[in-house]
Amino acid sequence: MSIAIRPFVKKDLTRFVSAISPLLSPSAVNFALITDTHDKAKFATTYYGPTGYWHVREQQWLSGQLPLALRVHLGDLVDGSEAPWLTRLRLRNIMADYQSGPVPFLVTKGNHDDNDKFAEKRAGHRGSFLPEVNQTLIFKPNAEQTGVAVSQEGLMVQDFPNLRIIVLNTADVPLIDGHKAFDVKKTLAVSFAQLRNFALALKGAGKRDVLLLSHAPALKENGQPALKFNGRAVHELLRAFNFHASGVLHTDEAPAFGGRLRFDFRQSSGRVVGYLAGHYHLEADYIVNGIHYSLQNTSALMGRHHGLTTKFNRRYDRRFGLPSEYAGYVVSVDTQQRLLSLYGYGAASRVRRFQYSSRMVRFF
Repeated sequence: MSIAIRPFVKKDLTRFVSAISPLLSPSAVNFALITDTHDKAKFATTYYGPTGYWHVREQQWLSGQLPLALRVHLGDLVDGSEAPWLTRLRLRNIMADYQSGPVPFLVTKGNHDDNDKFAEKRAGHRGSFLPEVNQTLIFKPNAEQTGVAVSQEGLMVQDFPNLRIIVLNTADVPLIDGHKAFDVKKTLAVSFAQLRNFALALKGAGKRDVLLLSHAPALKENGQPALKFNGRAVHELLRAFNFHASGVLHTDEAPAFGGRLRFDFRQSSGRVVGYLAGHYHLEADYIVNGIHYSLQNTSALMGRHHGLTTKFNRRYDRRFGLPSEYAGYVVSVDTQQRLLSLYGYGAASRVRRFQYSSRMVRFF
């Protein structure tokens, strides 16, 4: 299938393909990754806009030029700042692109995908999506693929010979007594039900190494939780997996998020490769208790002079119609060499490599 993309993007991505093709081992799990497209219908040349959808289309073109196992989107598909019918339309368009391509995909939900940015300005929080909207538009298409297991809460698992990829839904805010009690845009969380399924997914990895993906990381660089609920619990389960330990975890006590969770990873022999996330609109790599957190830059355009643009993106002086308009990655996990590599295009670092072993993570 021929995909029409903008000429300057095709020229830039063709150079990118030529540069990284010799670096991708055929024995590695290689996939394309973008995050935070913040797509919306209102056009802008300085900040967000319909360019988000174009970046998704361009990722599909890229996936046809390389031997990739997956296309990945880490959430905030849309900005969630427009009328509900329009946000639904933009979500459908993005998911239709993933479904139309020949490459399998893993697409998760971000904290903007409930349209709460729009609803915050309306009396009674009108225009906010109930969980069933993203269940239908995002998680169902993932689950319809062969080889992808998806829980009710949006936890996804896909296996490769020596690697298990787990996608955690960090915008998992269930209804309380049948009502939406939290603004999802402001509430990053993992419910207790998903946390229980996460422990089972780690246990089921067996001898495989584990790569964790989600919209937001569980912890910040200073070791404090990045999630309002159960960020520390997610991190402690990853630590326990690395130590092949068993025990009981006491989690947040708030309704729908608290409980006692028993885990047992004594039969596992794999290692956490890393934890890839987006959300913060910058790149960063840091280690907390032996867990490597790796943050990826926003695909969405963030012009230098916009008030909400991060310092990281201001340095790139991102401009509409130039390669700095977008940002994306090809991720390579070589379990034989025990090497995680991230190759970036657009407003992204060109090469980041990290060696992981049974004892440590080493940054190049």
